[in-house]
Amino acid sequence: MRIYRYIVNFYCLFFPAKQRREKRQKLLLLPEIRRKNLRSKPSYRQFSNLPVQDRSILIVEPNPYHFEILPGFCKYFQDLGYLVDLIAQPNLKTDSPFIKYEHPPEIFYLSPKYQKEVLRLEKIKKYEYVFFSTSVLWEDNVRDSFINFLGYEPRAKNGLLMVEHNVIPFVKEYGHEKYVEDKRSFTLGGQQNIPILNPHYFGDHTITSRSILTTFVAVVNEHKNETFLFETCRALIKKSISNFKIIIAGRTTISEIPEDLIGIISFTGKTKFVDLWEIYNRSDFFLPMLNPEIGTHQRYREGTVTGSWQIILGFLKPALIHSHFAGYYQLNGDNSIIFDSNEALVNAIEEAIFMKQENYTFLQENLKTLSGKIYQDSLENLKNRITK
Repeated sequence: MRIYRYIVNFYCLFFPAKQRREKRQKLLLLPEIRRKNLRSKPSYRQFSNLPVQDRSILIVEPNPYHFEILPGFCKYFQDLGYLVDLIAQPNLKTDSPFIKYEHPPEIFYLSPKYQKEVLRLEKIKKYEYVFFSTSVLWEDNVRDSFINFLGYEPRAKNGLLMVEHNVIPFVKEYGHEKYVEDKRSFTLGGQQNIPILNPHYFGDHTITSRSILTTFVAVVNEHKNETFLFETCRALIKKSISNFKIIIAGRTTISEIPEDLIGIISFTGKTKFVDLWEIYNRSDFFLPMLNPEIGTHQRYREGTVTGSWQIILGFLKPALIHSHFAGYYQLNGDNSIIFDSNEALVNAIEEAIFMKQENYTFLQENLKTLSGKIYQDSLENLKNRITK
């Protein structure tokens, strides 16, 4: 691989500077794409030979991410009485979100190339629907609508359904308006008047009460939020409050924790679902770190939904969330801790640390009610689409 990288770097020197980086990235991905294709062949043969059962749905996740949403989507279809087969990229094989799922679907591990091959097979006509859990492919040298990548629509009995994760601007940019108009599209939050289908079921987890040492799970994917979180913790320490810990779960921009905060903040880096689910279970509160001072975060209250919302609903972990975003996620003082400015996050964390168990239970019970309502609304939306 190192030799291949040297060859690519040398080869790209012959391209204009503006094209060089993009060309290098595409060429460096080729070995990984080839490995995915080789790993896909057994599943391709297995899928080709597998008979399709009556009342079956085929769920397809084109990307090598978004796996955490697949149990929730599978459960909706199973609750409506359908059998589910699932196509996902090969890396799902070694890191499955179905570890706590009682009746997981049949899973076929296929790269985009082999997804394209199987979705044109004659047997696809035997499925009631093909359901794209993500409407786009943003990986493996592609950034486009998944249908555009395929070059055709899979021909299931009743056609195609899909989930739009980024309504603005990609529904219009990728020409997906026709699927919205035909009521074949869903969104994670019901944004832009497209029906909600929110996948916040992660398997049979035991909902936990709060722990002795208050634990927060945080998402930090912006450098500006690193400073924001560090300074917030330092402000708490100045107030002689240090009886808490913050775990930054999953991928993050943070590469190291400042020495004065090592006892309070830790980060996991990329981690497997079996560990991630345990971290969520053992935590008490969730810090989505939605920040109105970061321009790109505006999209999290307009055209898209933060993945933190699914975790909050699925594991019943009260959020500490800025009021600028709270209403969009149906979060309020009865199910979360709301603060009105970044500086006020200090007070919100202090409130969480010293919250009595009965008040914490109150928040959890209201979150449970919200979670159930969103589940029922989502199930009805899917049922109505199918019955029509």
